[in-house]
Amino acid sequence: KYRMVVTGKINPQKILRNGGAKPGDAIVLTKPIGTGIITTALKRGLVSDELRKTVTKQMAELNKKAAEVNAKFDIHACTDITVFGLLGHLRELSKASKHDVEIEFDKVPFIEEALNLATAGVIPGGTYNNLDFVKEDVNFGNLPRVKQLLLCDAQTSGGLLTAIDKSDIEKYLAELHKAGITAA
Repeated sequence: KYRMVVTGKINPQKILRNGGAKPGDAIVLTKPIGTGIITTALKRGLVSDELRKTVTKQMAELNKKAAEVNAKFDIHACTDITVFGLLGHLRELSKASKHDVEIEFDKVPFIEEALNLATAGVIPGGTYNNLDFVKEDVNFGNLPRVKQLLLCDAQTSGGLLTAIDKSDIEKYLAELHKAGITAA
C-alpha cells in the first residue's frame, strides 16, 4: 500500500476550486492528452525511444509553473487532469460550476502518436471505465468512439484545466508560453 499526504497552510482567498466557471469562459489545458495510451504502448514495446523520452519528460514536469501563472490571473475554476481523463475532470468542473461546457475535439492538444495508437487498439482499461462514467453526461454527436476514448484517456501527471474569462485568454496564454508551457 502507498499513501501520500500533503499538509500546509493556504490563504483561503487564494484557493482555486473546480467550481466557479462562468458562461463564456475559455477553457485552457496546459499539457497535451495521451499519456495513458502512450505508457500502455510503452509497456507493449510499441513506442520509439524518442517518444518515450518526450512523454517521460512531460510526465516529470510539475504543474508548478502553470500554478504560478494562474496566481497572476482571475481564474474562475481549476483542476488537474489525472486518471479520470479530460472528460472526467471536465464533467466535475461543469457540475461544480452548474454550467454546461462545450469543447472542440480539434482544439484539444494530444501527444503525437496518441490517435494512431488508440486507433490500433492500444488503450488502457481505465480509459474505457472513464468513458463509461461520463457517457450519460456527454453529447458526443458524431465523434467516433476512438476519439471519445482519447478524450477519456487516463492521464499520468496531466496538466491543469483552467476556466478563465475570454477577455484574458491572449494574455494568459502568452504568460503560459513565456513560462515554457508551449502546449497550452
